[in-house]
Amino acid sequence: MKFNIAFQENQKIKKVTLEANNIIDLKSLTTFPSNVIRIKEVSTVNLDWNLFRNNKKNIYEFFAQLDMMLSAHLSFHESIELLLQSKQEKIIYEILMTIKQSLSSSILLDQSLLSYEKYLGKTSILFLKLGFENGNIKESVHSIVEILNEDMDSNEKLRDVLRYPAILVASLFTSISMIFIYVLPNFDFIFVLLKDDIPVSTEILLIIRNIINEYSVFILLFIMGSILPLTFFVKTYRYWFDEVILLRVPVVSKMMQNYYFYRLFLSISIIVKSKYQFQLAIINSRNIVDNLYVRDTMKQILTNITNGTSVSDAFEKSNLFDSLTIKLLQTADYTNAYESILTNIAIQYKKRFHKSLKNFSSVIEPVLILIIALIILWLILAIMLPIWSLGSVIH
Repeated sequence: MKFNIAFQENQKIKKVTLEANNIIDLKSLTTFPSNVIRIKEVSTVNLDWNLFRNNKKNIYEFFAQLDMMLSAHLSFHESIELLLQSKQEKIIYEILMTIKQSLSSSILLDQSLLSYEKYLGKTSILFLKLGFENGNIKESVHSIVEILNEDMDSNEKLRDVLRYPAILVASLFTSISMIFIYVLPNFDFIFVLLKDDIPVSTEILLIIRNIINEYSVFILLFIMGSILPLTFFVKTYRYWFDEVILLRVPVVSKMMQNYYFYRLFLSISIIVKSKYQFQLAIINSRNIVDNLYVRDTMKQILTNITNGTSVSDAFEKSNLFDSLTIKLLQTADYTNAYESILTNIAIQYKKRFHKSLKNFSSVIEPVLILIIALIILWLILAIMLPIWSLGSVIH
């Protein structure tokens, strides 16, 4: 068995991989390091099954339990100990052990949890870091619960919107597959009789069928072989893709803007409430947003604010935010009531996001239905026209 071991040495976190029959034998090795932070068994299968589980729900429940314990005036350390005593998912147990070991050592908690970023998310690690730095871990954990709850709610609404279109598309592909496999072969004799009198729609259908039958393996290999180059292309031009998605795709862009800006202002408002400077709130919040174009814009805004530009003017110069947001920020500049106004901005974007989801649904469903109706009409004509033409051939 192989084990990945994280340990502290010279105030830095290092990692090493060792082999042993079990944990006891592992600890008896002369090469076993001191100041161990975490021991993790290396799976013989590289596929991480944790990624296929509902980790967001598990992480949310973990922080919700932690939030309730802290609200009951237990210390953070006592809460972690109590959670370790209860039954936990494997990944949650590993995270809890990492937190416990970090609390008993001089290693910063956010550094210890970096290897679990794909499960916890950048937001959770950020707010834990800020909570310990500012001495308000209770408020920080409550903020994490609030953000995770909003994320789960938004994702659920998005899934509800996409569920019906997904069913329509799946039904279309299933129907077309059944037609190619079971229906068309029964009409081959009619197509042979008609020869050159086959309608154009039928010729197109037969050409598509022949291509699929003869080159299906090559098509499959091409699709599989295109995944890696396509992924590399998207990563290479990630900034351009993020800009297009955010600004140039009808209906979708508005929905993505509202989602990203809602998360951004929610995070900024929570950090400002923790008595951090506005600049520091932007620095910590900009990395929470996955869109590189938004990150770059926030960096420019931060530079302008640092150079003496007011908050509202810095946001206005970005040409990314609407007039209502700018006016509210101008009010915050004059009144210095950033906490309440940033919260109001986040609420506004949340409402807009939910409304844009409905607009997206009201557009995508009719468009899909129209496309499916046209494809079905083409299939019906491609199959039925030869039958109607057969009567004239016989006479």
